[in-house]
Amino acid sequence: MPKKFYAVSALIKANEILDFLLQRGEASFTEIHTTLGHPKSSTYKTISTLESLGFVREVGDSARYTLGLRLIELGAKAASHVDLTTEARPLVKSLSTETQRTVHLGILDDSQVIYLLKENVHGSISIDTWAGKRVGVHSTAMGKVLLAWKPEKEVDKILKKVDFVKLTPNTRVNPEEVKATLQEVRKRGWASDDEENWKMVRCVSAPVRDNSGEVVAALSVSTLTDLDSYEQMLSITNKVIETASELTKRLGGPEN
Repeated sequence: MPKKFYAVSALIKANEILDFLLQRGEASFTEIHTTLGHPKSSTYKTISTLESLGFVREVGDSARYTLGLRLIELGAKAASHVDLTTEARPLVKSLSTETQRTVHLGILDDSQVIYLLKENVHGSISIDTWAGKRVGVHSTAMGKVLLAWKPEKEVDKILKKVDFVKLTPNTRVNPEEVKATLQEVRKRGWASDDEENWKMVRCVSAPVRDNSGEVVAALSVSTLTDLDSYEQMLSITNKVIETASELTKRLGGPEN
């Protein structure tokens, strides 16, 4: 079943304070609670908690607050994906130009694939996707790639969270069947899906590795069934693998 999300008001207020300081640079306690419309007592507790965690710090002894250094640490961790997209962007565009097809770069986020980049240079294929869109790990070539090199226990843990909706007649909704396809993906080094996530859309995907050799992203090319047969789509595979390998190289990863 998909994960349920619950709104925690204290966290929402904390986020509003951080966003406020991000825009202002620094602000006094009065400016924060009056501008945001938060009660004095809860604002004081929230700021004190954020300060104790390093997310907010006082500017000298001026009774004004600014963002804390703890955010730098967290931001540096998140920036690893920014580096990934920076290196990937020209390669993704080049692959789209060469194949005249839609190209995506995605990563695994919990039990879903999230697109970091999308490029459709020629506009010959219209697929309702965008950077930030989430798709299933069980129904996409990218999802298969991102799962295939993970330990079996981790794969089982991820698949337990998946909502196995049958999106098309070709969608696999049996976890064991999905796991069986991962063995073939590892063996050949790439994955495909044939109208498993969208009707009339075929995809082929290859892994991108970081400097530790871990698969951190997947690169894919998507085409339409009326443009390419399954065999014609597979003819694009080498280009996808070569581009994924080049991106791996740029990230300091091993040569495939």
